[in-house]
Amino acid sequence: MRLLRLLCGLIIAHAALGAEEDLPNSTLVVFNPNYSESESLAEYYAVKRGVAKDRLIALPCSDDEEIDRYEYDRTIAEPLRNHLQEAQLWTVDQTGEPRVTANKVRYIVLIRGIPLKIRSQAGYPGDNPDRSTPFGASNQKAVDSELATLGYFRRQISGPMENPYFRSFRPITDPDSDPRLMLVARLDGPGAGDVRRMIDDALTAERTGLWGWTYLDARGVQDPNYKIGDEWLFHIADESFRIGRPSILDRREALFPSGYPMSDAILYFGWYAQNATGIFNDPHFHFRPGAIAVHIHSFSGSTIRQPDKFWVGPLIRRGAAATLGNVYEPFLQLTPTLDLFYDRLVNGLTFAESAYASLRAVSWMTTIVGDPLYRPFSLDQTSGNTSWQAILEAFERKSTDPPALILELNKLGTGDPTALEVAGLVEVREGANDAALETFDRAARAYKNRPEKFRCALHQADLLRSLGRGGELADLIKKYSAQFPDDTSKRILRSYRQTKP
Repeated sequence: MRLLRLLCGLIIAHAALGAEEDLPNSTLVVFNPNYSESESLAEYYAVKRGVAKDRLIALPCSDDEEIDRYEYDRTIAEPLRNHLQEAQLWTVDQTGEPRVTANKVRYIVLIRGIPLKIRSQAGYPGDNPDRSTPFGASNQKAVDSELATLGYFRRQISGPMENPYFRSFRPITDPDSDPRLMLVARLDGPGAGDVRRMIDDALTAERTGLWGWTYLDARGVQDPNYKIGDEWLFHIADESFRIGRPSILDRREALFPSGYPMSDAILYFGWYAQNATGIFNDPHFHFRPGAIAVHIHSFSGSTIRQPDKFWVGPLIRRGAAATLGNVYEPFLQLTPTLDLFYDRLVNGLTFAESAYASLRAVSWMTTIVGDPLYRPFSLDQTSGNTSWQAILEAFERKSTDPPALILELNKLGTGDPTALEVAGLVEVREGANDAALETFDRAARAYKNRPEKFRCALHQADLLRSLGRGGELADLIKKYSAQFPDDTSKRILRSYRQTKP
């Protein structure tokens, strides 16, 4: 299995690097001239990414986030399909049912101002709802996901369409990719300034690398109908340590609380609250530039333009460069498969490729928000964070020998407390619990910044809680309550005492 995954990673990396210079020529940028700043944002993105001016198209349409099906057809789908044919960007076989046989456009970027979602439509000509399944009669859709299937000339609007790119390891520009499918994402957010920042942050992260922590917020769910959400996060945690980009996993039902020391956050995956809460409502919290953050909820992307409602808008306002959301109820199995998304992302596929490879269905509810060409983990980054690079290199050398890896991380830890914190997390995974408690304590003393010190205290509290060592946990809470006497810190510490293992 390890060899298979290595080979798949090499396939992705080789193909992605070979296709990278062609990405701008595979991209179409769509804006709404009826919406303030949509055209200027399209031009800004095109210049930054090197997309030719003739690959920008104006679609005059509603400036509402939600439109009806006939308006979508008349103002978005049909004009875009006509443009692709008239500009000879795709080739359509008109023998019988129309069929796209070649396509120069593999990415479509929808700029802020293009509608987000299509409301339910009854009695649509050519539609055949399937009422035998819980989702076969639903025809509400995300504009992004519906446009991805533009080349299929479908009249069936109810239910999802099976995604031919699901689980793919190859770039969408690969000659063997289905030419009918296009990867559609949007550059959108609460404000035009957010969109420009997303564009700039993605480009910066591509050059310097994306270095920091991955934060995973599980729920501790036992219900088999929902357990898969936690399993995605557990798989990400395992993979993060395998590849040397370690994660911090919270298995408790509650989300990361207000005041949690979520510093250096580059990736976040969690579920299941309707609105952004906890640390994401703290005015001081900010993701690292280029971060990607996803919170699974049925309506996480129901609106994007509001910075304080649902999840997509708040995550962007807190500095995320890219995210995924659901505009209507998708059903859990048809949301992005987060561990697949993570796997493709860290192995070098673009943001859009990673997102679509994680989706079982298209013509459905997911909106892809961010630069679709963004590749945060490419192999040709020229600079980066020396601390995290050293940790990554230690894993590359010793990941198959945990005792040797722990020893090497401890050596790095003489000058770098981050390496000590990572060593403690590896020790927890190896069941060396007492050693981990000592290592976290050393890291807490070595860190100079309060958030990192406090996070190491929480690692210790969580470990003692999970082991059921209540007396030691009570002593630890008392000790750290004295070191961190503010009300927020004491509240977080007490939550470990009050939570069942």
